[in-house]
Amino acid sequence: MDLTDITQLFKYSEWANSLAMDAAGKLSDDKLRRDVGISHKSIFETLMHMAGAEWIWLERWNGRSPAKDEAWSQWTPQSCIDLAVLTDKWSGLMDRRWKYLSELDEATLSSELPFKLLSGDPSSMRLVDQMQHVANHATLHRGQVVGMIRQLGIDPPATDLLFYLRREISPR
Repeated sequence: MDLTDITQLFKYSEWANSLAMDAAGKLSDDKLRRDVGISHKSIFETLMHMAGAEWIWLERWNGRSPAKDEAWSQWTPQSCIDLAVLTDKWSGLMDRRWKYLSELDEATLSSELPFKLLSGDPSSMRLVDQMQHVANHATLHRGQVVGMIRQLGIDPPATDLLFYLRREISPR
């Protein structure tokens, strides 16, 4: 996987996340925050978890491994009081990631990048593998969000990679 592939993967992930956020924005606050017993309880908390995880990994890529308390304190219902605030924070995060990607080269992408786990324990993976994990993590939780939306009796958006690729190949 090279920089072109990683760029495509993040473009897809952001497109699909945007669809999920748009769908979430059409829900009442009660439905958005309702505990439906999946993963991070509610649609809102799952979206916060997704953004928070992306923040943690971007921090690691920039040479800083936040501790667990610091990492999750920025992505709580107290710090993201509503979907608008979450959207704003996540958008800033995506801008920072695109800046990072724009300065990335193939050698760095394929190199081993050490970081600390949230527990403080040392770890290391190739940067490309870390980036693939971030996109895969988003796909997992986005699927849960789509499932929760469906459980609420609302037609969810189609966020599969296939729909993104069809859109890219033949835009409407």
